[in-house]
Amino acid sequence: MAVQNDTFILSKRGWLLATVITAVFLFFTMTGLHLFQFISGALLLVILAVFRNPERNTVENEQGSIISCVDGVVLSIEDALIDEKKMIKVTVLNSLWDVSMLRAPFDAMIEGFKIRHGVSLPLYNPLANTLNEKAVISFRTSRGDELFVEHLSEQSCFPIGIELERNQKLKEGTRYGFMAKGRSALYLPEGSTVSVNVGVTVRAGESLIGYLAA
Repeated sequence: MAVQNDTFILSKRGWLLATVITAVFLFFTMTGLHLFQFISGALLLVILAVFRNPERNTVENEQGSIISCVDGVVLSIEDALIDEKKMIKVTVLNSLWDVSMLRAPFDAMIEGFKIRHGVSLPLYNPLANTLNEKAVISFRTSRGDELFVEHLSEQSCFPIGIELERNQKLKEGTRYGFMAKGRSALYLPEGSTVSVNVGVTVRAGESLIGYLAA
């Protein structure tokens, strides 16, 4: 089943892992192996935190509004040049303890996407941008505005999950993927207005990032 239909309190991506670790925890509990019981219990709590999948109340904002597609902290806001087009780059850093589900930034059609499987280096490593696992998605509004999102994974044993199809239509706030830890960059069209500042905490499906040019 597609990620956007993944509406249970625990993401379906974590069901099997949580079930296995729960069984291990119960086994060590019944056998009285307290050290292993503690370790497996702590691991179970981590899995439940990483794969939690809360509902978000996506508010219908003004026309042209852009909401965050990821939980985290705004790391930087800068100008960028993508395929000879000037854009505004808003970078958000999400930790392992943020909600990992990715959500559509506005009502959009999927223009295209690609996933590069790779390693999981820390983001301060100069090779991270070249070698780490990465997903790039192109969203397009009904009036033709295009917004790119780049998800770069960091030091995570959980792979990026993107379940989309070309020309697929998404409603604002719809779940479309999963990234446990990493950096996400939203590339807004030139002339867009940014409504957040560096250091602000944002929530996927709820926090306003900015507005497309009128």
